[in-house]
Amino acid sequence: MEKRLVSLLGTSAKHILTAIQRAFRLVAVTGLITFVIVLVATEGIAYAFTHTFPPSGATHLASAALAIAFAYAAAITVAVEEILRAIIKTIELIVEEAEKLAVEAAKEGEALLREGGAEALRLGRDAVGEAGALGRGIAGEAGALGRGVAGEAGTIGRDVAGVVGGVTGGIGRAVSGVESHVPGHHHPGNGGGDTSGSH
Repeated sequence: MEKRLVSLLGTSAKHILTAIQRAFRLVAVTGLITFVIVLVATEGIAYAFTHTFPPSGATHLASAALAIAFAYAAAITVAVEEILRAIIKTIELIVEEAEKLAVEAAKEGEALLREGGAEALRLGRDAVGEAGALGRGIAGEAGALGRGVAGEAGTIGRDVAGVVGGVTGGIGRAVSGVESHVPGHHHPGNGGGDTSGSH
């Protein structure tokens, strides 16, 4: 973009300098041609009226003054015209280059937008893939942890049931042992006989 602007400035300066050079050339040529034409015309008109050749000094002076005045006016007119033409051409060149730069900037903007969209889409897909993999890993770990906890709970439950069963059995045997020593208590396995008086 900067190269285009520098090129535009260089081209504009070249057109302006070329126009100035052309203007000076045209001013000189136009002034010289106008001077000669007015000088010859004035001398010819003086000869036609006076029928004397060469005309008098006053005629030469008047024709020179008229030739200088007309040459100057023609030269200034040509200079202004050439300067205006150079300005118009430079403005047209600047507008043309600005339009080219605008089109190029729009194309670059579209390309950057497409690249940014593709990059965002790729990053989004990567993020979704990473989130899915992370979710599957977490679900697997939670399942394994749940199965481990269930297994441990089952083992603890069986151990507690065994301990409770053992304690209950022990208490039952202890109660039976204590009952056997309590006077007047009959064991159901003794056939219902009273054994308290036989001791």
